[in-house]
Amino acid sequence: MDLETYLPELKRWFEEYVEKFASPDRNIQAALDLKQAHTRRVCEAILDIGTHEGLSGEDLRLAEAAALLHDIGRFEQYKKYRTFSDVRSENHALLGVRVIRENKILEGIDPNSAETIIHAVQYHNRAVIPHSDNGRRIFFTKLLRDADKVDIWRVVTDYYRDSHESRNQTIELNLPDTPEISDAVCRSLMEGKIVQVGDLRTLNDFKLLQIGWIYDINFLRTFQIVKEREYLEKIRKALPETSACVNSVYERAQIYMTRKVSENS
Repeated sequence: MDLETYLPELKRWFEEYVEKFASPDRNIQAALDLKQAHTRRVCEAILDIGTHEGLSGEDLRLAEAAALLHDIGRFEQYKKYRTFSDVRSENHALLGVRVIRENKILEGIDPNSAETIIHAVQYHNRAVIPHSDNGRRIFFTKLLRDADKVDIWRVVTDYYRDSHESRNQTIELNLPDTPEISDAVCRSLMEGKIVQVGDLRTLNDFKLLQIGWIYDINFLRTFQIVKEREYLEKIRKALPETSACVNSVYERAQIYMTRKVSENS
């Protein structure tokens, strides 16, 4: 079955699957709603970026299917562990692959397309994509990673901007909101490297990690979105004003982003 025919069925399956986790507890339901809404916006982002990369037809539908399923493991994760922190539970991407395979939801499409989707889901949250000779799978994995980051940036910058009577531990990953910034986080970012989640000690560390995602962006359209929406500036405003580490990390990231946009425009 081609994806033009199958994608509407996949969307119906997704809605029915998510509905199974509905809870009368407002906090639990809010967390699940957050991920469901995130999934919809990642689908929109991947279509935007993919279109700018010249995708159409089946390739664009494949990208949308990968976005639809990329966080499918989150719902089982939250049901079982009551957290979206992979460190405190298990890798949600691998859990998602298990959900896909156990439910056999991609068995109706071309096997190569199915494995491309599964590869993208499996590696969308890794610090580094493992080497592969399959350029097509790598391409769609990079596309998904960019689309995912675009919406996570939107979620966190909206959250940091607004005042809160109570903290949202779903977004903050239960990290303490203290002034400290870890040396390992600062060092990684000053070297232009991706921060390892295991190095996070505070919410400020997590905010800096989010600035550092700019070094893992793969497509011009994504850089343009980050620049247009001022995501880096918004995260900077949520960090300590006088921190030398923060200032250096932010300035370096801005220079990198500006260069990438100008190089490819």
